[in-house]
Amino acid sequence: MSYTAEEFLQKIKPFVIADAKSTGILASLTAAQAFIESNRGNSGLTVKANNLFGIKGNYNGQSITMNTKEYVNGKYITIAAPFRKYPSWKESIADHSALFRRSKRYSNLVGCRDYRTACQNVYKDGYATGKDYDKTLIKTIEKYGLFAWDSETGDVIENPYKEPLFNVKTGMKGDSVKWVQAQLRTKGYSLAIDGDFGYKTKAAVVQFQKAVGLDPDGIVGVLTRDKLK
Repeated sequence: MSYTAEEFLQKIKPFVIADAKSTGILASLTAAQAFIESNRGNSGLTVKANNLFGIKGNYNGQSITMNTKEYVNGKYITIAAPFRKYPSWKESIADHSALFRRSKRYSNLVGCRDYRTACQNVYKDGYATGKDYDKTLIKTIEKYGLFAWDSETGDVIENPYKEPLFNVKTGMKGDSVKWVQAQLRTKGYSLAIDGDFGYKTKAAVVQFQKAVGLDPDGIVGVLTRDKLK
């Protein structure tokens, strides 16, 4: 089975939320790392060993040897390395957070409540050697609205995009559209936060307006914005 982005995120979400509540590791960070490291659940390592994060070594004595690319001295090289093999994705997620909690170099991630800071820290801490790893994590969190998952763990996380003070509608692009898309994701609508008010965004707006008893015109005006908040 090959997972789409949304299928993968929906599958890991309950495990990630539960883990964040018990460990203090941001759900958005865990989800974004799993998304990138596992190629949204489709990497060979994930398929063969349920390893979502590329963690090396063994898990309860179980491991698998795979080729991997490392960024060394300004270029990528391929090496063979042992990686942990897990019974399921749930154990992989739990082990990822356990690594952060027991290692001093990752101590700045425990209790960190800002996803941008957390992404920058995990990169500085040396989790991955890939260039611009922190920026890729942040982009993933913002594209799929994963910051909303942090709110579900009890943290007060604000939409990183500024609420528009004007009508937002089909054909518009930019951060005003991203605000709408991010708010729709918090309401359960599967949208990429790409800043493009296309037919998918309009369809979600219309569906939301119908659900809350507003005129389903597909335009995000004052009344729709108030309901989205």
